[in-house]
Amino acid sequence: MTRRLSALAATVAALTLALVSPAAASPAPAPAASATAAVGPVQLSIGGLGSGPYNVAVQSAVATAADSAVARGLDPARCNLVKGPTIVNQLPNGYVQVAVEYLCAGEPYAPGPTFMLNRYHKSSDTQSNSWYHPAGYQLQGPLGSLYTYAAPGTTPLYLCQVRGDHFTSTDVNCEGQQYVTRLGWLHTSPPAGVATVQLLRCLRNENRQIFDSIQPNCEGQIHGGVLGYTLA
Repeated sequence: MTRRLSALAATVAALTLALVSPAAASPAPAPAASATAAVGPVQLSIGGLGSGPYNVAVQSAVATAADSAVARGLDPARCNLVKGPTIVNQLPNGYVQVAVEYLCAGEPYAPGPTFMLNRYHKSSDTQSNSWYHPAGYQLQGPLGSLYTYAAPGTTPLYLCQVRGDHFTSTDVNCEGQQYVTRLGWLHTSPPAGVATVQLLRCLRNENRQIFDSIQPNCEGQIHGGVLGYTLA
């Protein structure tokens, strides 16, 4: 049974890519290098869940993920399978519940011209995020708002990662570290007539863990430089 499921899993895993991207046989051309270097994409994790006989459950999970991507304004052809198909539950009559996870890149629907940048924390990491509440993290509070588009006098802010420690950067190359997603745009200097707060990169004294703050003294920790100015 295990051997049969393993073989079926391999077959269906290949099928998932075809289901999510109807043009999988002829991949879409990659964007020009200059465009990708100028502004990095938003990348969001999109999950799907399906149930029934294994092959039906997988197809349902993939279709659900594709629908979720479209609902967020993302092109399923720009979604890559990163986890699954995984059996997460055994159901009666030999049926199963299957989960898949895709990483989708593009320009999702934004809630408006601006959205809030929040800070989240768990024991080993502090993360700033404007798109979602990271699983397992506690909300610590807002850090001001970002533009959802390139307003005059602004630069993109990115979420990056190094050895499990998330940090933000205005460098699309994440200063040589792992790129996670684009968060939005912030001002490079305080604009006239617009209330802003200074967004600082800070480091914790005890472990050099990176975090963002709008407190001028980095909350008593190490000052690591000015990232820009968020909307107050």
